[in-house]
Amino acid sequence: MQQFLQTFINSLQNIAIYSMATIGIVLILRTSITTNFAQGMMGTFAAFFASNIVLYVNPQIPFWLAILFGALIAFCMGCAIDAGIIRQGRSVSPFGKQMITMGLMMIFYAAIPPMFVSITTRTPNVPRFSFENIDFVFFGQNLYITEHALVCVIIAVIGLSLLFAALKFTKWGISLRATASNETVAQMMGINTKFVTGITWGIAGAFVAIAGCSTGMTLNAGMMGQVQIFGFLACVLGGISSFWAPIAGCAIIPLLLNYSAIISPRWAMLISFIIIMLIILIRPNGLFGKKIIKKV
Repeated sequence: MQQFLQTFINSLQNIAIYSMATIGIVLILRTSITTNFAQGMMGTFAAFFASNIVLYVNPQIPFWLAILFGALIAFCMGCAIDAGIIRQGRSVSPFGKQMITMGLMMIFYAAIPPMFVSITTRTPNVPRFSFENIDFVFFGQNLYITEHALVCVIIAVIGLSLLFAALKFTKWGISLRATASNETVAQMMGINTKFVTGITWGIAGAFVAIAGCSTGMTLNAGMMGQVQIFGFLACVLGGISSFWAPIAGCAIIPLLLNYSAIISPRWAMLISFIIIMLIILIRPNGLFGKKIIKKV
């Protein structure tokens, strides 16, 4: 029982990180009808930016403030990408848009090392909020969670809760859902879809920036590659017919990986992906996805 509960707690940080990265993928996919392959690199850039401030520019600056700066940079970057590149290619096919974002990913990958030479020559880890553990008792079992993981979970819960509340109750959220349903009709109803998609790209960038700054991983240009892959996988596993379903996929993937590691650490990845593949074969629209039927 203790191992079962501790494994669940150890998975919470990854669930939080994957959720923040994935919601950005979903927002862009639903509004711009493309998968943003540069999403992970935007988070990587923000992690480098925030880490550079704390490690080399001014160590007196709190890490949370550096993250805010990184999220702001990523927000502006997302808005600029939509306005300057994606919006100019509205007539491009979805596959063409994917190639555009693939090109952006390669540009980021090549640009980050020379821009942050002081980091790439030393390869430190992304700073953490804290290295302390919090011990507690649950169901009679002695358990613990790191303060850093707890902060990451709190940030993810608050951020996602505010986003889903905005999607449901604000004018921007209603406009976004209308744009995601049918952009042409949304424009006919007087919705400024350009503004909606621009802000959406910015919010997606801010979320993945926070995710990148929360990893605590060694700083390198490919550090968010696995997070982005699992984000895409979570979209398929949960289903993209709603904004919340991929978040459920984000919870399933780390739990499968960690519980499979209990059975066999060497085969954990293989076991997890076989299970995920079987789920997708049985539920091709995702666990919570719905088959969309359009009248011709």
